[in-house]
Amino acid sequence: MVDEPAKSADDVVITTVTRSRAVGLDRAGSVVVTDDSGSFYDSRTIFTMLNDFGRYASIKAVSDSVVDAKKALISRAGRYSGLLDVLSFHEGEPTAAFEGAASWLAINADETTLGPKIDAAAAAGVSRVFVLISDAVATSDSLEAKLQASGMAYTVMRVGKLVDTPSGAGYKLGELDLPVCEDVAKEDVFRFVTEALTLDDAHGLAFSLCPSEGTTASLKEMRLCGYERRDEVRLLLQGAVPDADAVAAEAEAVSEAEVELVLRSEAEVAAEREEELKVLLEKARQRGIETQQRMAFEEAERLAKRKEQEKYYSAPPEPSDSKPTPSDTPETPPAA
Repeated sequence: MVDEPAKSADDVVITTVTRSRAVGLDRAGSVVVTDDSGSFYDSRTIFTMLNDFGRYASIKAVSDSVVDAKKALISRAGRYSGLLDVLSFHEGEPTAAFEGAASWLAINADETTLGPKIDAAAAAGVSRVFVLISDAVATSDSLEAKLQASGMAYTVMRVGKLVDTPSGAGYKLGELDLPVCEDVAKEDVFRFVTEALTLDDAHGLAFSLCPSEGTTASLKEMRLCGYERRDEVRLLLQGAVPDADAVAAEAEAVSEAEVELVLRSEAEVAAEREEELKVLLEKARQRGIETQQRMAFEEAERLAKRKEQEKYYSAPPEPSDSKPTPSDTPETPPAA
C-alpha cells in the first residue's frame, strides 16, 4: 500500500455538519425579527443570542432584501451553532411573516411605521412583542396605548447608541423618556432582550436601560455568587438590584430623618423622665404622709398601753395603826 501524504488544515474542506438527531428537540416557540435601520448587519448578534439562549425552534428575519439579510446573517459560526437550522428569511412587509409566530422583536423600531405592524401582528395572532428603540419616543403615551389595545403582552425598551464595547457593565432601568442615555454594549443589550422576551416580569413595561456605575458592584457580586444573566435581568426588571448612588442618597435622607428622630426622641424622653419624676415625687410625698400617720397612731397606742400597765402594776396601800375591831378579832374557842 502506498501511504497518502498527510493533509494540512488548509486542505480540509467541511461540506456538511453532522449533528445528533436529538439536537433541537428542546427548542420551542417562534420569533419574527424586524430591523427598521434597513440592515441586520449591526444587529446580527441578536440572532446568535436568540439561538443560543432563547432556544427558539423558528427565527424569521424580515427585511427589504433577502439577499442582503443572508449576507449579514449567514456565517460559518452560524452553521456550526445550529442557527441556520432554525433561521428563515422573509422579504417585504412582515404581515405574512407574522402568521404562526408567537413573538415579535422590533429592533431599531421606527415609531412612524410601527402602528400598522402592531395591527398586523395582533391580527396574525402574535402574543408577545418587544420594541427596542434607540431614539427618544415622541409620543410614548400613544405608543403604549396602541400596544395595550392590541392585546399582546408588550415591552418597550429604550437604550442609547449600541456599541461594540466589552460586556458586563452595570445597568439600571429608568423612565422611557429619559433625556440622555449613554452608549451601551451591544452584547449586554441583546442578551437582556433575549431573556426579557420570555420573562413575565417584562410584560407591560416601558423603560430605558442605561449604564450605571452604581449597580456595577452589585451585579459583579451577584455573578460571583453564581447568578446567571437571566437572574440579573429578572432582578433588574423587578427593581431589586441596588444602585449605589440611589442607596447613598437614600442613606443620606434616612440619616437626616434619623437625626430628626433622635432629637425628637431625646425631647420626648426628657419629657417622659420629667413626668416620671413628678409621679415618683408624689408617691414619695404620699408615703411620707402615710408613714407619719402610722407613726402617730403607733405612738398613741403605745402611750395608752403604758397607762394601762401603770394602773395595773401600781403599789398596794400602806397598813394603818388602828386596832382591829371585834369583828376583826377571831373568836376564842370555849374552855373545855
